Amino acid sequence: MSEVRVMEAKAQAIEKEGSARAKVLELTASAEAKGIEMKSVAEARGVEAKSEAIEKQGTAEASVMEKKYIAEAKGIKEKADSMKLLDGVGKEHEEFKLRLEKEKSVELAQIEIQKDIADAQAQVIQEALRSAKIDIVGGETLFFDKIMGSITAGKAVDRMVNNSDVLGDIRSTFFNGDPDYFKNQLKKFISQFSMSSEDVKNLTVSALIGRMLSQAEGSSKDTLNNLLGLAEKFGVGGKSVHKYLS
Repeated sequence: MSEVRVMEAKAQAIEKEGSARAKVLELTASAEAKGIEMKSVAEARGVEAKSEAIEKQGTAEASVMEKKYIAEAKGIKEKADSMKLLDGVGKEHEEFKLRLEKEKSVELAQIEIQKDIADAQAQVIQEALRSAKIDIVGGETLFFDKIMGSITAGKAVDRMVNNSDVLGDIRSTFFNGDPDYFKNQLKKFISQFSMSSEDVKNLTVSALIGRMLSQAEGSSKDTLNNLLGLAEKFGVGGKSVHKYLS
């Protein structure tokens, strides 16, 4: 009996020891599993947080790049608009300069023509007074006043022409009363200066002679100067060249 009790006691002790060990193992395993779970959760949360951080960083970078490109595009557009405005201003300025230069050239040409006309008139008057038979009675002052007054008013022209060999020769050459003759002489000068009827059809006689004067030299220029003065005096300077060419 005592041996049986001893064995039972040993068996119970072994059972308790096994239960204790099993409990310890269970607790250990549970603790380890819990630790692994907590570690996994922590790692997962870390990965998730890292992913969120990367996503936020990417979004932030994308937003920055978008704003940068928008700003650059806006800057390029504004620059292009500014360049267009500058191009317009530059073009207007260049056109203004060209217009001024053209007006200046025209005015200088007109001044030169007026100068040539004045020179021609002075030369015509000089030649006329030198050879004309002028029957004005009075002193030098009275003579000068009357001749200048008659020239200004245009009343002494016919008389000067009739009494002057120089003016008479020129008049007979271009203003001899024969329209066809004058027309032929005018065409001759137009051809001499390499002009066509189309080039001169819208010009007046004075403008045409002035244009020829700008190209003429020597005796041709003298003849044209005299012709210009006479054209003005005879009242044909303002008439259209087309009238004499048609």
